[in-house]
Amino acid sequence: MFTMNSWIIFSYTVPASDARARMRIWRRVTAIGAVQLKTGLQILPYRDDLQEQVSWLIREVNNLGGEAVAVQCEKVEAVTNQQIEQLFQAQVDPEFTSIQEEARSLIDFMENRVNETSNKELFAALQKLRKRCEAVRERDFFPSGAAGKTLSVLDSISEQLRYPAKKTIPAMQLDPNDFSGRIWVTRARPYIDRLGSAWLIKKFIDLDAQFLFLQTGEMPDLDRDQLPFDMAVGDFTHQGELITFEVLIRDFSLKDPALDRISELVRCIDIQEETLPDDAALLKTIIDGLVATGQDDHQLLKQANLLFDSLYAGFMKTLQG
Repeated sequence: MFTMNSWIIFSYTVPASDARARMRIWRRVTAIGAVQLKTGLQILPYRDDLQEQVSWLIREVNNLGGEAVAVQCEKVEAVTNQQIEQLFQAQVDPEFTSIQEEARSLIDFMENRVNETSNKELFAALQKLRKRCEAVRERDFFPSGAAGKTLSVLDSISEQLRYPAKKTIPAMQLDPNDFSGRIWVTRARPYIDRLGSAWLIKKFIDLDAQFLFLQTGEMPDLDRDQLPFDMAVGDFTHQGELITFEVLIRDFSLKDPALDRISELVRCIDIQEETLPDDAALLKTIIDGLVATGQDDHQLLKQANLLFDSLYAGFMKTLQG
């Protein structure tokens, strides 16, 4: 991610008679993450390694009998830095969305897997998607949050593949007093269900809760009194049609109309409804904005807690008339 704006602008032409060379140069330009600023003008954020790649590109174009030139500048007239950043986001974000959609399509195959070979094929497909995601991240110079969300989707599906989804089980009727001062563990890069569930835990179940975020492949240490949530292991996770937020409300008997309103929003976003209600769409936009700031998971949770506190207070006021 770039914290200051300085740009590399370059232009090139390759002899029209050499179609293969034109395609090769175009692929090189695309691979380094350049976007078209105006007709015939490509732009990249300034970085030493990108400057070096542009220099090599210019040499290659010249060797092909073409022409190329590059300049470095701090400002582009008639175009704001924000508009330029949005050009880069518009180029990579659809790629992240495509990876998410392909990953979710694997769920149908997961439900119909019949043997160990099917498992291996699914793992291989998921690994290819993860590599694609990492490749796109190298060109994600101005993250919008799409990369983090994509990694979260991949992590979630990987976990579902290792541990089949739980069927809905009867409510456990748990007492929050038995869950004081625990270490609650979930996967890194939390999104709506994990963020909402963590807030719910801290506010209504365990006021002294501590949270630990595990990277891909890590598992909670149950011997150290770690309580997993929104993970395949443990009981506080998706069950049947219920998301984790709903399971926690049910198992701890949290009967609260304001919580029910928040639960509806979290569910709409988490299950990826095609058309979100206006209030859910607004909440999703804010959560995406928080994720896009690139804060660490604990800082992200802190900001999300303030958001959910405000939502809860607003719903309480509305319901009380």
